[in-house]
Amino acid sequence: MNISLSSATYTSVRQTLTVVIAILTLSALAALPVAAQSVVVVSHDGQQQWHSRITDGIGNPDPSYGSVTFVTGPATPPRGIGSLRLQTNLGKGDGSAQMRSTRYASVLLTNLSELTYYAYSAMNNGQQFPYLTLAVTCSSCDGGTDTLFFEPPYQEPLTGNPSCPNQGPTVILTWQKWDALKGCWWDNNGELGFGGLLGVQPLSVFTSNHPDARIRNPSGVGGLRLAVGFASPTDNFDGNIDMVTVGVSGRNISYDFEPPSGCQKGDADGDFEDNNGHKHHGKFHDDSCENGGGRVEDDDRDSGKHFESTSVNSATFTFNADSEILTMVGSGLDNGIPVGFTMIAVDYGGVTPAIYSLTLTNGRTFTGALVSGSLLLQ
Repeated sequence: MNISLSSATYTSVRQTLTVVIAILTLSALAALPVAAQSVVVVSHDGQQQWHSRITDGIGNPDPSYGSVTFVTGPATPPRGIGSLRLQTNLGKGDGSAQMRSTRYASVLLTNLSELTYYAYSAMNNGQQFPYLTLAVTCSSCDGGTDTLFFEPPYQEPLTGNPSCPNQGPTVILTWQKWDALKGCWWDNNGELGFGGLLGVQPLSVFTSNHPDARIRNPSGVGGLRLAVGFASPTDNFDGNIDMVTVGVSGRNISYDFEPPSGCQKGDADGDFEDNNGHKHHGKFHDDSCENGGGRVEDDDRDSGKHFESTSVNSATFTFNADSEILTMVGSGLDNGIPVGFTMIAVDYGGVTPAIYSLTLTNGRTFTGALVSGSLLLQ
């Protein structure tokens, strides 16, 4: 017996679940535990709140100055098969190629618990490697704002501050991991210096002077930035970034940049809990490049009831600025009894616990947050 939801029933169910998800996200979910480490894949502009920006020499958007692309390689990236490539065009090294995150606006610098990334340089001016900047606001800063720069070449004694942690020299055509949180920085206001020997200082010096310093998104374009350029017009830059890890109060998210696959995928295998303490173990898989490969399983830890899908009629992916949603509709067996189902999963990229909802046509429903295991949409 094959049972499926009518369009009216499906619309009603989805509207109800949307309201439930919004309520949970804004209230009970904030107190639920979440895994300390999440890895999310970013394979297109705008995903997981990462936005590309190409500028001229004074920071105005101008796509003729370079490119930001998701590529395979180079060599063997730290995770997966690809990375983010940042390039300036010939004769336009005074411009920049950037990738900016809007996710961390208003985060106190003192709450950063990890800030690392991997960089690879195929071409530069003999000095500059892909670097990281933070746009900040602080009450005691000159003018109320500042921009801080972490550059890999200044992280060893011969070219930077000898009192800073020695992260070793930069090496061309080699993937290297850089620890910006523990490293040394310079800033536009010159408080930490302007780069080079003794011209950089630990980030802790800045936060001690400005404990209220927060990341800001100037003009909404993202305050945490990865970039190449802003040098001389004759300089050429071609570099890559991967596995950018940002930790806030011990909750780390690693961004794995990958080339677009053309397929949309969703996978979960985890324990979920609602705001009344009810627990379910949910599993699902869907791949838009697989025909008929979708499946959903659910175990109610309280009642012992088991649901498993027998067919998936539709699977829809929706990508928003701060979340990714998978909606699966089909039929299955609930303790052996045929039912129709709607499953909705919401992935917030680790910033907020992922949400899993299952509604069956026999009236059994569950909506909860991930407390252990994994849920990933990409």
